[in-house]
Amino acid sequence: MTENKKNDIKQQAPDGGWGWFVCLGSSLITLSLRSLDPSFGLLFKDLLENLNVDSTWTSIIMSVLDAIVNFSGFLIGPLLKKYSYRQVAFFGSLLSCSGLIITSQANSIPYIICSYSVLGGLGTGLAMASSFVALNTFFDKKRGQAVGFSMAGNALAMMFIPLLVHMLLDIYGFRGTILIAGGWALHSLVGSCLLRPLEAQSPAPSVEKKSNEERENEALLMKPNPTEARRMSNGSMWTKDQIADIETLSPQKKSFMKKLQTYFDLDLLKNSIYLNVALGCSFFYVAESNFKLMTPFFLSDLGLKQAEVAFCLSLTAFTDILARLLLPTLFDKFGWKKRIIFWISSFLVGITRSILAEQSEKTPLIVTLVIAGFLRGATLVNLNLCISECCTLKKLPSAFGMFMVFKGLCVIIMSPLIGYIRDVSGSYKICLHVMTAMILVTSIVWSIEFLYRVFCRQLAIVKKLQQNAAE
Repeated sequence: MTENKKNDIKQQAPDGGWGWFVCLGSSLITLSLRSLDPSFGLLFKDLLENLNVDSTWTSIIMSVLDAIVNFSGFLIGPLLKKYSYRQVAFFGSLLSCSGLIITSQANSIPYIICSYSVLGGLGTGLAMASSFVALNTFFDKKRGQAVGFSMAGNALAMMFIPLLVHMLLDIYGFRGTILIAGGWALHSLVGSCLLRPLEAQSPAPSVEKKSNEERENEALLMKPNPTEARRMSNGSMWTKDQIADIETLSPQKKSFMKKLQTYFDLDLLKNSIYLNVALGCSFFYVAESNFKLMTPFFLSDLGLKQAEVAFCLSLTAFTDILARLLLPTLFDKFGWKKRIIFWISSFLVGITRSILAEQSEKTPLIVTLVIAGFLRGATLVNLNLCISECCTLKKLPSAFGMFMVFKGLCVIIMSPLIGYIRDVSGSYKICLHVMTAMILVTSIVWSIEFLYRVFCRQLAIVKKLQQNAAE
């Protein structure tokens, strides 16, 4: 085995080893920074009442938080070009923890928005995006398992955190509870430290394989001085790589827009497949977020008591966790494409939720919720992986950052529309069907793309056969 081959092997994703500690670190970050979200209303209820503000501000605070988390994607690509994902995740975790701790002294709505929503949201977005890039760096064939395990812990915590928050509020009140939550969030700093860059343990990048004769010929070539470079600018005596070397010596000649495009990887916006994936996943994200918010109200509207609603939600969360733990191992074993899995499971999620909207009996309702929860877990575990599957690892930070921005834009545009439909119709059932329609839009557009690609492949095969026959 040549030295180049050895280097290539060493630089591959280890699919294990320290990668499982990276998985643990990613899980700690998500668990520490996002597990409090479902308990926001419970945690801030007394403070908002003391400030004499209505429940509308609760929605505004959470909407700003979600928007900042997603729009932090603008910074992910540039930051990860300059710093390691460990450094960015640590900085983001520090911002988020600081936001929580500062919020303990909140005495007005603008204070809460600045500390909890803006500062905390920015930090959470940076930390979670960096941990996702780290997972993709350390895992390839077992990527689905790693992401599933890292997400399962957060889903499990969401079942128990509301109970813990309720208990802490009775003992310490709002300010003491939020301080404890800030201390809990500091675990994300430990998780960030576990995101060791893979490059630190890798050999120097392997060079392109070349024969001995090619190496001897290259040794005879000397880097030209600027005068020679200008004289030979027609490129007749230079290879493409050598011309690129000359161009990199004078970056000041590049236009500002070219630098901007390179820095933010804006060429991704010319990739129709990436845009289709990012927008489709953003549509599902909006539908999922609104379904999660409306489900308790929908169940209460059917006449279920508060204890029964809590039981249904816990049962759904349990099957969700089960899917995240079991299915990724199966999917990775058979090597199924993450986008295909997401395409099928998201379609089934939409259909199941429309069936759920038509239920009125308790037993069929619970059965449908259990199935919907399992399908939800199968879909969400592949949501972000669809992005990493349609781009190279080098462009993943920028690709994932742009995806976060797309999610933020879709939430801002579509969530108020869904709320408006609910207010006008007065029916949660109609809203559930609207969310299913959003998911089906993604399924249909992706189906058209898949059929077009199959058609192009078949057409290429036919042309090749015709050329062979003509010869």
